[in-house]
Amino acid sequence: MKAKIEIPQDIITAIDYANTTNGGMSEPTLAVQQNEEGYEVKVKKAGVSADNFGLDVVNDRLWVYHFVDLFAERPEGLDNLKTAHTIGNLFLPNDVNVEEIVARFDAQANVLKISIPFNHAKRNFRRHIDIEKW
Repeated sequence: MKAKIEIPQDIITAIDYANTTNGGMSEPTLAVQQNEEGYEVKVKKAGVSADNFGLDVVNDRLWVYHFVDLFAERPEGLDNLKTAHTIGNLFLPNDVNVEEIVARFDAQANVLKISIPFNHAKRNFRRHIDIEKW
């Protein structure tokens, strides 16, 4: 007699998620270059359009990610759930202006270009602090 095994839906979801994120994905490339105006980050991920990229500044870090469909197939009428897949989590130095970060997607080259300008007011800041004697 065969035992009927029932697997809970949350375990199936976790397995499907792990298969999606850990297998069958192309490797992204992320390159950072410094120039006179600041830093330029180039991100390339095969099969990912501009709408599926995401950028967030969290404290002193730039989180670069793209969205991955959680399920391979969904019943009609239900939207596919998406999850974020991290491409990079870059440290932002003190001399950059986080308010002026811009990103542009070059559809022809399929490259996301992120410009991180310097904050020249903070650049090369130095101040001597006198020590008080008690």
